[in-house]
Amino acid sequence: MPPPSPADADPTPAGPLLDRAAAARLDAAATTRCGIPGLLLMEHAAIGSTDLIERELAETGIRRVVVLCGPGNNGGDGWAIARLLRRRDVAVEVIELASPAAPGDAATNRAIAIAFGIPVRPASDLGNPTLAGTLDDALVVDALFGTGLARPLTGSAAALVEAVRGRPARVVAIDVPSGLDADTGSVLGTCLPADVTATMVAAKIGLLSPGSERLRGRIEIIDIGVPADLVEAFDVSGRNPLNRG
Repeated sequence: MPPPSPADADPTPAGPLLDRAAAARLDAAATTRCGIPGLLLMEHAAIGSTDLIERELAETGIRRVVVLCGPGNNGGDGWAIARLLRRRDVAVEVIELASPAAPGDAATNRAIAIAFGIPVRPASDLGNPTLAGTLDDALVVDALFGTGLARPLTGSAAALVEAVRGRPARVVAIDVPSGLDADTGSVLGTCLPADVTATMVAAKIGLLSPGSERLRGRIEIIDIGVPADLVEAFDVSGRNPLNRG
């Protein structure tokens, strides 16, 4: 897909800022301090992202959604998004890079989505140009890798990103575009540019790094039900050069 134009990118969003470590600690604190199960956090992330995706569908006239699911919690968000879209009568299918480990929240959402009858194809199918062309009239949801990714994409993951990059599909990234370093904004081998990034709780440092707007497009903050004072406790903006005051 072509990179988003500068016109698609938004001004720097106000509010707290998180790096990779702070985002992980915040998730853990939401469970240990507030008693919010990880599965519920994932559901809130999926509901907010699905609402955003439906708005994108309405604004663009696109009628199909293809969700790219990775093996971790970002993929778990994707499986839940696919299920919610199916319940809202949106035509949706999943392209799976790898299955999540079971037991776990991501594996639970995968099982539910499959029980809902959502079509699933392996990522290797996109090696066929004819099948890859089915992305052209779809909105693609990038739920491959989230803020935890800290090494270059290689192998089948890199091949999948490259296959989608070559199509004109509109892309909504979940949390961060796959292949974008959440701390630095650098590209980890390859990156799937997004037109819109639905990031959880607060903007990530890498999303605001110079030049990242061409990879992440417009930023939308998704509320996952974490108390505001807990988010503020993990805000790293005061010790970051991008501090917005």
